[in-house]
Amino acid sequence: MTKGHANRIPVSVDRETKTIEGIKRGIADAKAGRVVPHEAAMAEIDAVIEAVKAERTREV
Repeated sequence: MTKGHANRIPVSVDRETKTIEGIKRGIADAKAGRVVPHEAAMAEIDAVIEAVKAERTREV
């Protein structure tokens, strides 16, 4: 294994560990009922998209 590969391993492990921790937090939030319904999340996303579109139209 080259030195460059050896240096990447701890970075990769750290990234994967953080990903797993985030997933575990998400599962705990879902079990505790700390969630946003899909419809509400999509409505918020759609509103942001429409606001950006409107802003871009005003700029032209």
